[in-house]
Amino acid sequence: MAQYQYAQKQDYVALTALWRTCFGDRESEIEAFWRIVEPTVFLAKEQGRVVSMACALPMPLVDSCGESLPAVYLYAVCTTPEFRGRGLCRGLLNFAHEELKKSAEFSVLVPAGTDLFAFYERYGYQTACYHKKYHVAASGTAKIGRIDIDTYRNLRELQLYGDYLSCDAPLLQWQSTLSKAYGGGLFRIETAECICCAAAEKCGETLIVKELLPDCPEAAAALAQKLGCKDAEVRTNELCRPFGMIRSLGSQPVPGRVYLGLAFD
Repeated sequence: MAQYQYAQKQDYVALTALWRTCFGDRESEIEAFWRIVEPTVFLAKEQGRVVSMACALPMPLVDSCGESLPAVYLYAVCTTPEFRGRGLCRGLLNFAHEELKKSAEFSVLVPAGTDLFAFYERYGYQTACYHKKYHVAASGTAKIGRIDIDTYRNLRELQLYGDYLSCDAPLLQWQSTLSKAYGGGLFRIETAECICCAAAEKCGETLIVKELLPDCPEAAAALAQKLGCKDAEVRTNELCRPFGMIRSLGSQPVPGRVYLGLAFD
């Protein structure tokens, strides 16, 4: 019989091992996540063993009127392979939703694959987060500099409108830490046309631009060129490609289309 509960300090060694099993990340990265973000963690135990988990990260939803609504991003939702198919994820999500609705209006998540959109629909999630994704060859020059998380957040918020998910300092610090570990970071890019902010990291010879605001292919191309990459894969704010899902935890209806740029994937 599974037990669902909040994680305690003594559970984090087992949670780190579960994370590594399911996602393959380095132990140092996972430990940095616990330290920087300090998430609320829900877990399931079978016979005293941690077998499933979900991390809740505060991520306010800013609506088209500029009102900030409390929301959480469920991150690193996983179950150890030998315990899958037993309904543990369903039970854990039900437990998490009941706890989270005490303080949040929405729960947000990003399915790890397209097949999981239908899976999460069973638990009340609706596809509501969209973005634009494209590739561009490295070329050109621009005025480019690394920036701190406060500067990035200010630039980001200036570029967003409509319904979007905001990022507070701990989450941007986590994104910055991840990006720097893979040869990237948070950047300000100034071209002849605009001033952009970008969160990017290297993957081989490709620069993964996890967020570029506003959309400016020339800025992405110049950043890839500066960082020694051959091309860039870019995600930006145009609501055309399904990306994440939202579930209402209370009486607030889920907005039709919401921008979620940084998913820390």
